[in-house]
Amino acid sequence: MTQKEYLIKILEQLEPIWSLARWLKILVNGWHLDNNLLEVLIEAVQGAIHTAKTDMDKKKLQKWLDALQRMREMEEEARKKEQEDLNELDKMLEEI
Repeated sequence: MTQKEYLIKILEQLEPIWSLARWLKILVNGWHLDNNLLEVLIEAVQGAIHTAKTDMDKKKLQKWLDALQRMREMEEEARKKEQEDLNELDKMLEEI
């Protein structure tokens, strides 16, 4: 599952408790997913937690926020690994 598909799944799960989720899902579908969009989504969910009407809704939103933050961490880890691999490749090429 790609990051985009995962975000869409999260937003679908949030639709019953957060009216903005439906519109954000449309945007995620149409836009190129990058770190800036992921940050905007995380901030939006954080804001929704503060305005949620019930404790159950707050807990659900918090779970999805945790998932989004973990996705951001995994993306950063993958980017670091990729950079390390590229640095290693550069070093190998210099030694040829």
